[in-house]
Amino acid sequence: MTTAQTHTPPPGATTEKVTPVEAKQGTDAPKGMPVVLVVGTLGALVAMAIAWFAIF
Repeated sequence: MTTAQTHTPPPGATTEKVTPVEAKQGTDAPKGMPVVLVVGTLGALVAMAIAWFAIF
């Protein structure tokens, strides 16, 4: 069994204060999503049409 090392300083040790990290908000809308949806939909439509005409 191995012992897990922690990053907790020993009692009484002087620690360095660092600035807090700001979390990125997950509510930001993706900028290129409409383009991706349109190109993906048209690409799937073209691929299905080619497959349809090749089979039938």
